[in-house]
Amino acid sequence: MLAAAYAWLASTPVAADQQLRVLLVAGERDATLVARVEGQVADLAATLEHESTSMPAAPLPVQLVTARRLARAHAADIVVWFAQDGGDVIVHVTNAGADRVLVRRVQAGGGAMSASATIEAAAVIVRTALRGLAAGGEIGIAVEPEPEPEPEPEPATETETAAETGLASVRPLRPSATVGWTSVLDGASGSGHHGVSARLGVAGGPWRFAIALTHRPAVALSSPMATIDVERQTLAVVLGVDVAGGAQLRRGARWRIGAEAALAMTRFARTTTMTGTTIEPTADRTTWTPTATPAIRVARRLARGAWLELSLGADLVAQAPEFGVATAQGFATIGRLWPVEPHVGLGVVVDPF
Repeated sequence: MLAAAYAWLASTPVAADQQLRVLLVAGERDATLVARVEGQVADLAATLEHESTSMPAAPLPVQLVTARRLARAHAADIVVWFAQDGGDVIVHVTNAGADRVLVRRVQAGGGAMSASATIEAAAVIVRTALRGLAAGGEIGIAVEPEPEPEPEPEPATETETAAETGLASVRPLRPSATVGWTSVLDGASGSGHHGVSARLGVAGGPWRFAIALTHRPAVALSSPMATIDVERQTLAVVLGVDVAGGAQLRRGARWRIGAEAALAMTRFARTTTMTGTTIEPTADRTTWTPTATPAIRVARRLARGAWLELSLGADLVAQAPEFGVATAQGFATIGRLWPVEPHVGLGVVVDPF
């Protein structure tokens, strides 16, 4: 039945004197769709204008209000916009003079050409709908739009603008957890001091807060006089913000870049495991020192709710420990940690965004 309806619309002649003003609402990620639609409607009695923005991720009645407002601003007869769900493309066409919307989903097929075929099919749907409207036909289903808000002061206008571009001004808090590998170049361990890290926190919009725990097992610092094992643990509070991707884009963003700062207390545990014949080993000793860690994080979406994240930063150690042996000639250093230690980490993030 749907195929027959499209065949009837396609066979209906377009009135030569009826020039439709069509507004195409599509962001940068829909650039290929825009180009295909322009090609499909080039021979129709229609003028096409492109609004480089995205419809808000909201229910259809709310989107219809936005479409109606954009139609008035551009003096358009028809508004067309798209949504993407995985590989599928959802086409929306509405007549600005009637509260009706045509909604068609084009499912992605398999094979190397599936994406191109899906985009082409979406463009053909737009062409067919415009031919029917130009001939005076009626498309889609009736939708009761949300009441349009009364004009408000300037702050409300800014909020509307944020909604129209798909940005989220306020989002509810959501849990977030990370587990992974971490390493610092501490100046004493030749290949760095490696370990595991975990963090648990919450995120709201672009902002993130977490409690982080890092454990680095003991590494041996050796000299002819003694061998000292040093392990370290860090307990930190972390505040971060997404500067690109993530909450700055609509759901489905593949990349996320953020900056953060962590304030921590780091525990250094020293154990003397071997000494020369003339040296008496000292008792085990533990030292705590404040640490700050500025870092940047780059994450790539693996699947829904899961990200692979790389972090780069530096541990700023307030009182970097020095390990050695007390001799009759004075203190002999075996290992001295740097006050600024380059830091790298790789982990898996569970985040429902």
